[in-house]
Amino acid sequence: MKTTQFKKLCISALLVTSAFCQAGEPAAAADAAPKTADLLTYDRIYTDKNGDSHFDKVTVNFKVFQYANDVPPVWVESAGLRPAKAVQFMAAPTGWDGRAHHPPPRRQFFIVLTGAVAFTATDGETRILHPGQVLLMEDHKGKGHGSYNVDQGNSIVVAVPLAD
Repeated sequence: MKTTQFKKLCISALLVTSAFCQAGEPAAAADAAPKTADLLTYDRIYTDKNGDSHFDKVTVNFKVFQYANDVPPVWVESAGLRPAKAVQFMAAPTGWDGRAHHPPPRRQFFIVLTGAVAFTATDGETRILHPGQVLLMEDHKGKGHGSYNVDQGNSIVVAVPLAD
């Protein structure tokens, strides 16, 4: 049997098994699935007890879930839904420079859609986010961070304020 045929057979078996799962329950075939912890990581900027900001990485754990009727299950975040207040699109034009440390107005996710945006914590570490990358801003109670557009065009992001 060719490798591609074997892969198709395995996928078909997973889909058939998944179809018999109850909504919201992990598929039995998921036990044989690879570890899922490496599906998504994102950056987080947070405030320490002295008000200084630092970065770390967050790993999102997933589980198999029947998200919608009449389609195969998908992987969803194990922690469930995160309550959010709104969604706002923002654009930082060429040359936009907010390097002076400032706290964000609230806890929020930033998801870069186009361009590149740099964020600098008060400890001096800088991370540059490109399209598809996510930053969880939790430095709203402290000195905050610096940020600037590193692209030669508009950098467009979507901000998702989180409900507290």
